Amino acid sequence: MDRYLQNAAPQSLSPIRAGIAFCVATWILGLANTSSYGVNPNEIREDTDSEQSEQIDWPEREFPNPESIIGGFNEGERFQFRGQWGILRKVGQITIATEPAENGGPGMLLVKTEARTVGFIKALFPLLLKGSALLDTSKGRILENRVTDDGRSNERDANTRFDFDSGLMLHVDNLRPDRSKERPLPYGTPLDYASAILQIRGWQLEPDREYPLFIASNGKFYLIEMKTTGIDSLNTSFGKIDAYRIEPISAFPQSRIFREGGKMAIWISKDHRRIPLRLDLKTSIGTASMRLESFDLNSDSVVALSE
Repeated sequence: MDRYLQNAAPQSLSPIRAGIAFCVATWILGLANTSSYGVNPNEIREDTDSEQSEQIDWPEREFPNPESIIGGFNEGERFQFRGQWGILRKVGQITIATEPAENGGPGMLLVKTEARTVGFIKALFPLLLKGSALLDTSKGRILENRVTDDGRSNERDANTRFDFDSGLMLHVDNLRPDRSKERPLPYGTPLDYASAILQIRGWQLEPDREYPLFIASNGKFYLIEMKTTGIDSLNTSFGKIDAYRIEPISAFPQSRIFREGGKMAIWISKDHRRIPLRLDLKTSIGTASMRLESFDLNSDSVVALSE
């Protein structure tokens, strides 16, 4: 599978750079470590600095039939977001794009992500993170995921493979071999963050409907229970759009990213296109947010200017 994931490049963020980069990359790539700037590090970072126990007693959980959620996975699509945090209206640009995996067979997609700082923030903290996941849409799971940094520091280069025959995750940190590991898979449907956003689009969204997500990131696992908690009318770059609000109601083990109680939410348009419009994560100094600026659904292309 390496041939699918070679165009991605390396990073472990320094504390100050990670603070500015948080809303650019935390959700998509799960990379941001903590920051200064008066933010409580435990509020916003993923659990990158701590080991996850190997003796977790994972609960039994039934996942949706892949055929029922495949509508979120389509080739030739592209979603571009702007990242903002508190009073900083545009600190980053995040892109999720899909393309057929060359020689990968039917149902195989590459899900590519890119997160970069922009504007004056880029001059202070240049950052270019990339991710590439090989997704088997027929099974609703990724087979391999690579995360790298093409920025100046080149401090991250990690690759994760999932061997479903042996039931193992094989995580290799090419720059920090001591963080490489093998772990048994508690569930057979791992997703990275970007693929999880795409899968949510394929859910049968309706008020009070719950769905599980099994996230694999940085060699760790999270079982997240998501729930459609309402329908909101959002002011977007495309005008006012009705959207489903989906929030985490539990995370196992506890996760700093997926926090219930209105601290994190994603909005998906309430129409046949199921467009991911926005993602918010509340922090002590304001809300980190991803706002959709442009998208391409094959022939359905819209480019919106940031206000």
